[in-house]
Amino acid sequence: MKVIILAGGKATRLPKQHQDKPKILLEIGGQTILEHQINLFERHGFPDIRLSLGDKASAVIDFLDNDLGGRYEYVLEPEPLDTGGAIKFASRDLKEPFMVANGDIISNVDLNSFAASHQRGTASLVIAYHEKNTDFGLLALDEAKKIKNFLEKPDEPTNGHVNVGFYILEPHFFNDTPIGKFSIEYEIFPRLAQSDRLYGFLHDGYWHDLGTERRLTYVRSLFED
Repeated sequence: MKVIILAGGKATRLPKQHQDKPKILLEIGGQTILEHQINLFERHGFPDIRLSLGDKASAVIDFLDNDLGGRYEYVLEPEPLDTGGAIKFASRDLKEPFMVANGDIISNVDLNSFAASHQRGTASLVIAYHEKNTDFGLLALDEAKKIKNFLEKPDEPTNGHVNVGFYILEPHFFNDTPIGKFSIEYEIFPRLAQSDRLYGFLHDGYWHDLGTERRLTYVRSLFED
């Protein structure tokens, strides 16, 4: 199964000292976020990796070529495309289901079990139960882990399931969307949920979104310990 890592976003929520390099090249425990992700995929038998690049792409390309031996594919977004547009652009030659990872996540999710759970014709999301959540939008699930609705971030700390940032998608989901900027969270997933084609795979291990200074500092402290 092909893997697409979304690595084109700007580090707009991080302080200026972190904005001189791509977010995916920030280090956690002596390795870049990119290396953590590649290690996760290859450890589970998914070496066919393609990066979707945008902001500061040349730095990522240099790292791929000089530090990682030029083993991985990449595509360059012609303009900032958001999550949906980037996935559509990076997957336009694919015919089979493929896996996607947000480029600012590290996790120990069991990708083999995740892939085995996928049903053809549907989309799958890795989800996790998050206590006292105010950072992420919540997911409304039924007993079969079918995702029925996407909810906004809660104003008050709320327990519930959240999107971890790993997906399995089918190429045809993007047939009706033009090439350009759009959000998969707001334009593709709600449509799939309404047609009962969106499922959650429950992950109870660790996962960390590194998109803010607070989260980045916290995760770095964990790896130091």
